[in-house]
Amino acid sequence: MRKHATAGGGLRRILSRNLLIIFLSMALSGCMPGGSSGTGNQDWDNAEQKLKVTFFDVGKGDAMLLESAGQAMLIDTGYDDSCRVILDYLEKQQIQRLDALVITHFDKDHVGGADKILDAVQVERVLQPDYDSGSRQSEEYRQALEQQGMTPDRIREKQEFSFGESRCEIWPPEQESYKEPDNDFSLVLRVICGDTAFLFAGDCEEERLTELLEDPEAELAAQVLKVPHHGRKEKNSREFLEAVSPEIAVITCSEEEPPSDKVIKMLQKLRTETYLTSEGTVTCITDGRNILCSQEAE
Repeated sequence: MRKHATAGGGLRRILSRNLLIIFLSMALSGCMPGGSSGTGNQDWDNAEQKLKVTFFDVGKGDAMLLESAGQAMLIDTGYDDSCRVILDYLEKQQIQRLDALVITHFDKDHVGGADKILDAVQVERVLQPDYDSGSRQSEEYRQALEQQGMTPDRIREKQEFSFGESRCEIWPPEQESYKEPDNDFSLVLRVICGDTAFLFAGDCEEERLTELLEDPEAELAAQVLKVPHHGRKEKNSREFLEAVSPEIAVITCSEEEPPSDKVIKMLQKLRTETYLTSEGTVTCITDGRNILCSQEAE
């Protein structure tokens, strides 16, 4: 199991970086898959978990579960056939209720498993962008909502709400149309826990990234970034990554469809610790100041 720890004192990168890095790779330590040793394991076991974020390995798709103070929120649901990974985790952790289900947009790798999630667990609130899609997966999602008697919240304006010991900001798209009509309609979420922040950038492409960069109210800085659009390079990718300046980046991808080498190099230049979900599910925990990350061995 690969692990990483940071000690954060604010939402912006501190250049001197008084970081404690615990990096346990199989190649260096000889650990068996799923195992760990030494200080990293002790830190993980003893860490106070005010917020836990699980980035599931669902191929080139998004599915992230946030847990805080007994509450649970799922951001996106992967594909139809990869949703089993999420359901197995919920069953194992005995999570029978989601306080919120957020669908960032209606691509099949984000909304594909939503109907199964709605059928399997109690969902208190569903949030989605304010546009419609004619895809089969989005239609199955709408039918599941109807069967549950639920009306989703269409996010038209910025919202903020408490989530356990954290608070969540949701930023909707600002335009009524885009060159990339699905991806650029992505909802963007920023979750703040104490002095730490997690930014989930959906599948934002160039136009949507420009919106975020030019929005004076959008605080992009975050310790942890879910890299937009599976690590695809856009003309303004470098500017966006520099604005976020993450300590840790997670790219949701598959071995068959890896992220752009140029994006990886941009993150390396920022000295960002980068995780690919194609190498296993990634878990981050924070006490509001320190962040610990681990990755399951495939």
